[in-house]
Amino acid sequence: MRNVFLLFLFFTTNAFSQKAEIGAFGGITNYLGDLSPVAFAPSETQWATGLVYKYNPRWHFSIRAAATYGLITGSDERNNAGQEFRIRRNLSFRSYITEASLMGEWNILGWQGESYTRKLSPYLEAGFAIFHFSPQAFYNGQWIDLQPLGTEGQGLPSQKGITTYRLTQISIPLGVGIKFRMGEHWCVSADCAMRKTFTDYLDDVSTFFPNRAEMLAVKGQTALNLSDRSYEVATDSTKLHFSKGQIRGDLKNKDWYFFPGITITYKLNVNKQENKLNPNNCPTLK
Repeated sequence: MRNVFLLFLFFTTNAFSQKAEIGAFGGITNYLGDLSPVAFAPSETQWATGLVYKYNPRWHFSIRAAATYGLITGSDERNNAGQEFRIRRNLSFRSYITEASLMGEWNILGWQGESYTRKLSPYLEAGFAIFHFSPQAFYNGQWIDLQPLGTEGQGLPSQKGITTYRLTQISIPLGVGIKFRMGEHWCVSADCAMRKTFTDYLDDVSTFFPNRAEMLAVKGQTALNLSDRSYEVATDSTKLHFSKGQIRGDLKNKDWYFFPGITITYKLNVNKQENKLNPNNCPTLK
């Protein structure tokens, strides 16, 4: 019985590996939110890297599991477009994002069957992701975590309805790409996948400015200074600080982040019967 089980395991693993690919991802990041109101702003382009596993169960369908790590940034100073409010608000942040995702790829021209492979195919992708982030601001020569400070009044007695946002969230990846086969084992794909999130706090900016006196008493000077940084650029004493209830961010729109880049994968176990697509003998879908 033990030998039968081992034989079954061998053939199952072999069959799976003939359709499996492992590889690495390298690309850039961008974010869309209160401190970067334009998608793919050159001033906020950063880096991303990751590991990828793909499985190709059907001619037109692939499954992609990935672990990705990247940096997103935003700044009123770099993205104010001459708007007085953004110049005065003067907020900025960075956040490292760690993401685990599972996506399906629909290969429009087909990609890999039991006996045939294609050299090239564009594809659409969509799926589900869990990510962790933690916005930080540069202050007095060091990076400070913003979420524990409650910069919009989270945790203040007078604002019991405002809760602290979670640093681990879900997102919905949506994207397009194109993949190329480079010999028997190697494949290269280029894609641009945007992530729809359900939080407005990737940048720690969403609602209104809190009461300054209460912030100072409950949260301390650092929290107060990072909540309202208009004092750093003020040229008019009447605009030294924002008042309680004044708009700090756009709470109507959630934040997005993007991971466009290149993925290189290696096919684990090539079936020697596979060959180029023969248009006169196309494989059937199973």
